[in-house]
Amino acid sequence: MTRETMGMKLFGMAMALALTSNMALAEPIPTPKQILGHDMGEDRYVASYSETLRYWQALAARSDRIRLIDIGPTVEKRRQMMAVVSSPENLALLDKYRDISARLGRAEGLDDAQARALAAEGKAVVWVDGGIHASEVLTHAAIIAEVHDLVGSEDREAQRIRNDVITLFVADNPDGQELVANWYMRFADPAQREENFHSLPKLYHPYIGHDNNRDFYMAEMPETQNITRVLFKEWRPQIVLNQHQTGPAGTVVFIPPFRNPFNFNYNPLVIASLEEVGAAIQSRLLSEDKRGATSRNGAHYDTWYNGNLRTSSYFHNAIGILTETIGMPVPIEIQLVPERQLPGNDQPAPIPPQMWRMGQSLEYSLSINRAVLSHAANNREKLLYNFYRMGAANIEKGSRDSWTVSPRRIAEMHAASAATGAKPEPTRTRGSSAIDARFYDAVLKNPANRDARAYVIAPDQRDYPTSIRFLNALIKLGVEVERATAPFTANGKRFPSGSYVVRTAQAYRPHVIDMFEPQDYPNNFEYPGGPPIPPADASGYTLAYQMGVTFERVLDALDAKTVSTRGELRPDAGRIIGSGRAGFLIGHGANDVITLTNRLHKAGQPLFWLSEPRRVAGGPAERGALWVPASPQAEAIVRASVAELGLVAEAVNREPGEAKAAIPAPRVAIVDVYGGLIPTGWMRWIFEKFELPYTIVYPQQLDAGGLRDAFDVIILPEAAFDKEAAEDTGGMFRGRFTIRQPDPSRIPAEYRGWLGSISADRSVPALKAFAETGGTLIGMGESAEALVRALALPVENPLAVIKDGKAIPLPRTLFYVPGAILSGRVDATSPVGYGLPQQLDVFYDNSPVFRLTDSARGGTTPLRFEGKQLLRSGWGWGQENLDGAAAVVDLPQGDGRVLLIGPDITLRAQSHGAFKLLFNAIYEPR
Repeated sequence: MTRETMGMKLFGMAMALALTSNMALAEPIPTPKQILGHDMGEDRYVASYSETLRYWQALAARSDRIRLIDIGPTVEKRRQMMAVVSSPENLALLDKYRDISARLGRAEGLDDAQARALAAEGKAVVWVDGGIHASEVLTHAAIIAEVHDLVGSEDREAQRIRNDVITLFVADNPDGQELVANWYMRFADPAQREENFHSLPKLYHPYIGHDNNRDFYMAEMPETQNITRVLFKEWRPQIVLNQHQTGPAGTVVFIPPFRNPFNFNYNPLVIASLEEVGAAIQSRLLSEDKRGATSRNGAHYDTWYNGNLRTSSYFHNAIGILTETIGMPVPIEIQLVPERQLPGNDQPAPIPPQMWRMGQSLEYSLSINRAVLSHAANNREKLLYNFYRMGAANIEKGSRDSWTVSPRRIAEMHAASAATGAKPEPTRTRGSSAIDARFYDAVLKNPANRDARAYVIAPDQRDYPTSIRFLNALIKLGVEVERATAPFTANGKRFPSGSYVVRTAQAYRPHVIDMFEPQDYPNNFEYPGGPPIPPADASGYTLAYQMGVTFERVLDALDAKTVSTRGELRPDAGRIIGSGRAGFLIGHGANDVITLTNRLHKAGQPLFWLSEPRRVAGGPAERGALWVPASPQAEAIVRASVAELGLVAEAVNREPGEAKAAIPAPRVAIVDVYGGLIPTGWMRWIFEKFELPYTIVYPQQLDAGGLRDAFDVIILPEAAFDKEAAEDTGGMFRGRFTIRQPDPSRIPAEYRGWLGSISADRSVPALKAFAETGGTLIGMGESAEALVRALALPVENPLAVIKDGKAIPLPRTLFYVPGAILSGRVDATSPVGYGLPQQLDVFYDNSPVFRLTDSARGGTTPLRFEGKQLLRSGWGWGQENLDGAAAVVDLPQGDGRVLLIGPDITLRAQSHGAFKLLFNAIYEPR
């Protein structure tokens, strides 16, 4: 080929590339209105997921600046799509840039020079989402308008963004978005459409509604799994823009940075980078005269909790951006909050009260999106390199002795100094004082206080299958888990081959630490002696504690031969010990014994609990062992289930001589209400996972009576009673939004039977009759408290003082436990406590507790709080007030029983360690 020919070929390639790059100019892309018939932000219009997808598909058919990628199924089997927007040149090399981002995020096998070279070569990756809370409809419009803007705009900023950034747009909750939009738009006449979404008939996530943004360290829901796979395994974006609605009163939008407290586990560069992006957003809004953005103490949002979409990013070295913007499909009023009119660091440009349209909020969303993406484009190399630096620093920190400073350690330093008689020296910084520097090494660098270098989970767990579920929660969030291929020693103990090892020398070390170690939440009050400042969510949530996993915390370098696991784990195949032909014994320690129980019930097979201690398959002598008499069908079910579930069974030659109680198949009802209860949704999810059949019942069915003919067990989850009947004990989130009872004529007939509420005059007599005629009535959380009053049960509130003859709850200045993990003592002689350890960690959120009165007859307390130091993780102000209080009460009621469970042990499907309290209550022989 001649030089001239080569030149002509290169010129032709360049022209073709230029034509490709400018295809959108030659053939303008359609606007949302051209495809969907509506402008985004239009009054009384809400975009569905189908419309979002239809518009993205229309763009993808006309532009090479967008590519659609299927990231997985939803609960209702829709396909969750991701719109990837960048330049055509970048999209042609998408796998390359994804791999660069992922490699820098893993930070393994790279030195500094290699990381800098990759950062120079790579493209910044930014995640932008909307609609995780499906009633926040501004965000539905935003991700349509933002994609249109980024694909179609030809200004220099848009070109720079497309050249240097790969943007991942995702609708977080397709099923909920479809429900909300279709419900709102069901009236053809816009004037008939509602001002808000207070009449939705059910949860806007099919199982868990608002809590789908609380699922991000457990990743139970399919949509969460799709998202975390993109965020923390495949793409690993450096910035995560999580768009919400609505903003704080008197403002337009909340933007970062956030208020304290700061979680002590993640890399501080996360917060420094977050401050930079927050400043870029605020300055962009101000430059466009968009007033009314607030941050820090302008709202309650913080960076402590790990379970939200954007907060989980911090523990994975990414910059999580939360926006909360006002706006509804109809114009609303920006309220006058006088304090908001004073400029300050948290809100430099107040906005006057005025009427406000959603289209105005959409303009703010577009500006914020541009600000974030422009920051990413301008700081591409820095973002990519810092992403690596944080991961590398975490690996290095996990490879040596390291210490985490927390409020507990600060208090220990002051105490150590005071013990010497030294007086602290006041400083010019309010609320601080100086002490001798020797206490830094003596306390903060105390070898006993070192962070773990690894955690070992041995197979000899009380509930081995649940430990596998815990490890899978880590794996779904991108954590590396290893398995020993030979026995090894750690902390002077011998561990068998097959033990699991989670090292902290990995890029996602902050997440590892956060899942194994207790959260040390600082005392946080408005002023000394004043009321507590509530956390944004849970103050303590250590997942290993909630799931009852036993682990060894290894402080020194661990010498063990291991292999990395690949993908999610399954329990090792269970086994049957012995060859007896009379039947099978299975210990009660594993939750999946309930799965086996349900399979046997489904097949009509008889089974029993042993009420006396029995050692099964070499395990501890405990009550509650399952006895399954032999039959061909029972044997087939036991053998298949034991192998699949990882259980151990013992085949014996003779029927046990211990006392036995038959376990009938219970007919279980779970109460729900119009609009949906999040606790009911979580319970549905748990029951389905453990194959426990149930029926959903609504107040009208309760009111009709005759419940004993249909059910053996009725469960009233947290928040089942309306606020008039239930006492608000101050929990962070009770799982029920204000849903108005709509005019039946304005809703489809299929939902009219769901209307109504649990009432004192109709529902309570029916529930009382159900229990007195042999049923089991289970109340949880506030519903348990409401049952005490409704049924006049012989139970008192131990967290109350008597004043003027009335029981007054302790004020928050004396008692406040906002979403923390406490240790309780189990009564192993109670069937409700079968299979549980003597000390049980439970998630407690200012939950009801109980004390049996002198008039109580036959009542038991399967779970109690004993002692002054109950806190395992989180914040427990005044925890000593719980000493002697019952967390669970089992009371006779006529021929049946009422079970009161104070802590919400099914909250977010996380407290696997305590599930058995509910399972046992359901199956306890009647």
